[in-house]
Amino acid sequence: MISTIRNALHMASQDIAIITNNIANAGSTGFKRSDSHFLDSYAEDPPIRGRNVGFGALAEEPRRQDNKQGALKVTNAALDVAVSGVGMFITTSEVEGDVTFTRDGSFLLDIAGNVTTTDGRGVIGIDGQPLAIPPEHVNARGESGLIETIDINERGQIQVTYGNGSIIDRGAIALADFPNIGGLRTIGGGHFKATEKSGPPFVALPMEGNFGKLFSGHLEASNTNITNELTKLMKAQQAYSGSARLMQSATEMTKSLMR
Repeated sequence: MISTIRNALHMASQDIAIITNNIANAGSTGFKRSDSHFLDSYAEDPPIRGRNVGFGALAEEPRRQDNKQGALKVTNAALDVAVSGVGMFITTSEVEGDVTFTRDGSFLLDIAGNVTTTDGRGVIGIDGQPLAIPPEHVNARGESGLIETIDINERGQIQVTYGNGSIIDRGAIALADFPNIGGLRTIGGGHFKATEKSGPPFVALPMEGNFGKLFSGHLEASNTNITNELTKLMKAQQAYSGSARLMQSATEMTKSLMR
């Protein structure tokens, strides 16, 4: 009995942790809320010794089941990009050498002209290479010009206008989708990695197939609904409180029997 109650406390505690994480990230760009997921655990008949069976419930990893679109908010920044529909931005790091996926399109230009995320990861283009926008361009007449405007259209194509009148295409932003997007593993900072559960990524331009389109000058808000999360939090806290009282009663009962 005590083992079952202890397991219930663990389940409620995990549920509270996931809900509070959703609430904490309600203001994070492109954040997608997660759900806790539990499986019923029944005792075997006949019992099998040494196995965790009959403990009420078992916890699985949190599932990012709610991938619905977040609201688009206007920023008017040229390198702020939001996906409307299916797709995630692809990023990489020269230091770590890994590839991650995110819905946070708040991009920047570093001093070398590389398009990066706010945490310094390079943004991958459709050619599979990190995107770069040189801050200066020299035209055929030898005239030098700095960046005046950057335009990103709905298909992710980047067009840069320089002070010398040159208009240069600087590649296109790639998007990725997965057979099971809920199977992605979160690594923090709004980034995810592919897993066996998620399957390999499908990479394409925005508006190809069922991929969504891009909105420059916008960012996608979190899809967390604070009211719903607070309601779930109260239920989880009540479940934890009830299990704690049961644990106290079971402990006192065991003590009385051992006197």
